[in-house]
Amino acid sequence: MKLRSTRVAGLAVAVAASLILAACGGSDTDSSSSSSAAPAGPFEFKDARGKTVTIEKTPTTVVAQSSVAAALWDAGFQVKGAYGELTPDAGGKLSFQAGNLDLKKVDVIGKTYGEFDTEKYALLDPQLLIDYTYDAKALWYVPQAQADRVEKLAPTLAVPGNYQTTDEAIQTFVDLAGKLGADTGSDALKTAKTRYDTALKDISAVAKTSGLKVAIMSPGKDSLYVVKPAMVPEGNTLKAQGLDLMDATGKSKDTDVFAQQSWEEAPTYKDADVILVDARTYEGSKADLAKVATWANLPAVKAGQVYPWYAAAPYSYASYAKIYAELAADLKAAKKL
Repeated sequence: MKLRSTRVAGLAVAVAASLILAACGGSDTDSSSSSSAAPAGPFEFKDARGKTVTIEKTPTTVVAQSSVAAALWDAGFQVKGAYGELTPDAGGKLSFQAGNLDLKKVDVIGKTYGEFDTEKYALLDPQLLIDYTYDAKALWYVPQAQADRVEKLAPTLAVPGNYQTTDEAIQTFVDLAGKLGADTGSDALKTAKTRYDTALKDISAVAKTSGLKVAIMSPGKDSLYVVKPAMVPEGNTLKAQGLDLMDATGKSKDTDVFAQQSWEEAPTYKDADVILVDARTYEGSKADLAKVATWANLPAVKAGQVYPWYAAAPYSYASYAKIYAELAADLKAAKKL
């Protein structure tokens, strides 16, 4: 599995090679105003590849990558098909990356990265496919070997994988859902936005009084990947609330999300009171990480102040209201070390 941006996507390959990579419950929004409410058209959208997608009639049969589909779902538009991280766990629960998607109402085209059933996709008679792009060229979860055929079956639309803030990211999907016919003025969406704003205010309140230093990481078996906060929307949003986010100290390119560092350099982050770790990888890597002395001896780890960073969560008010509310609670419970 890859991470969410070029920043996140590039180094995730290395993380995935070291670890086995691997929810939001109950919808906060009503997705009933879906494709049936779509305006007649035409549909026009300039995508992240610089390509203007123009369709004579507003598409109703839309297929999307799972995080994209979930973001649209929360904004009020139901996709007809989805692909991405859609493999349930042993308890039948989907990854947080699938948000509030109801698979009883969606045709699944692929359940993990690199899996895309082109035949099943074609049988849906799709009118539009939506996915992220991190290089302004390729669609993130569409396998390169199948890309040409997928492009011939229906128009494709690429949304940016990177944003300055979660507010900007969420608004992108609300606007897109509106173009597809969703009621973006619904009470459900307003309620989710209120919860989102409240959660951010709670984080701001904690940040003002706690003095907590926070680092965001994706620990690998052979290396430690530390997030550069300015390169992820969560980082910029949380910093705007006054949260003291530690920057990565390792070498990296200006466009990299992570700085890759050796495990011998882990003590550099001994001042972190809280560590946020990639929620897709951490549970599966705990046993291995416990054997890495420089990780196990970090004060935040010893104090049990390690909490999830929900990389690749759907960009929606419903999703991030829960994420930020959980973070606010975690920060309130944490202590200055």
